[in-house]
Amino acid sequence: MRLGAITLVSRNWNYNLGALLIPYALQRILEKFRVDVSLIDFTPSANKLSRQAIVTLKHKGISYLLTRAIKRSLTYLDNKFNAKMELEVQRKEKILQFKNSQLNFTKESFGSYRRLLDHDFKFDAYIVASDIVWNPRKPKPDLEAYLLGFVKNGKKISYASSVGERIPKDLHPIYKEHLSTFDHLSVREKSSAKYLAECLNFEPKVVLDPTLLLTREEWEKLCKEPKNPPEKPYILVYDLYRSNEIVPRVLNIARKLELEVICYNYRTGEKYKLPNFYTSDPFEFCWYIKNAEYVVTTSFHGTALSVLFEIPFYSIDPNIWSCRITDFLEMISLEDRFVRDPASIDYLSFESIDFSEAKEKIEEKREESVHFLRNALGV
Repeated sequence: MRLGAITLVSRNWNYNLGALLIPYALQRILEKFRVDVSLIDFTPSANKLSRQAIVTLKHKGISYLLTRAIKRSLTYLDNKFNAKMELEVQRKEKILQFKNSQLNFTKESFGSYRRLLDHDFKFDAYIVASDIVWNPRKPKPDLEAYLLGFVKNGKKISYASSVGERIPKDLHPIYKEHLSTFDHLSVREKSSAKYLAECLNFEPKVVLDPTLLLTREEWEKLCKEPKNPPEKPYILVYDLYRSNEIVPRVLNIARKLELEVICYNYRTGEKYKLPNFYTSDPFEFCWYIKNAEYVVTTSFHGTALSVLFEIPFYSIDPNIWSCRITDFLEMISLEDRFVRDPASIDYLSFESIDFSEAKEKIEEKREESVHFLRNALGV
């Protein structure tokens, strides 16, 4: 079987470490089923500007972009800014290497829904896979792309897709029109199932995120030690939203526990003179989580990997699409690890966690999820 998969990652768009693990894990599990899978290289129209900037950066260099920025804004650019630009280039080049070596994209690239519609795909089936692919705030053409509106022939499958928030009533017809043509429909969170039920009059099946279909042992084999690994035990802070609220509080805890703090956000790291893992690739990211004493994160995948590796953690409310985390933690009976207010970190107990029930529930849900995929694909 030849399968076309569309995710929130393309060759030149999306450098989020957690998001990158989704297509990788999906490929791995589908290869076990002997399915020939290709990732459709689609960049949503809303992200073309950032993609173009990355391509320009790669081919014309930092000096070109800096010169253009000076001409446009007449802003003084100091050495500090140049250093940050260098760091950004280093991060993106490293992730491009990961994409090129680990992800199997289609030869053709698609920068719009129209291009997808015009292309003559030859896949036997199509799958849209995981994360907030069906968010109602997306521009209509991008939303329709992820609703597989471009597919003319072949089976349509949704695996662990997410909506993220309630769908406005005026958009119900779009969702209903496209999703009614799917052969197999599943979502990642019970909240997404609830929101879609308001459009479809039935609740799609809830399955695991693709990253959780691989076992702890499989991820451990993929972990890659960074060139300069930490020398001391550490608390890892993986945050994309609230570092200025989280890091100083974690620092206070770390001092009491005689631990180092390593953060993802390089600006916050610079402010507090902390090491960061901003330029890590996805396998190094896994290594940092696996080897942490504790993890504090606002990320779904930071949470999921902490659970898989059985690392004591707290998930802080990211203030956006929090249901991704809360629904998962409720499913595995670890909802007490979710923290609404970063100020509460001051009063948290950083101790070990009993993961036995969570492990059992993930294994059970993994079986269900794999069964759903096999049945959907007919393999």
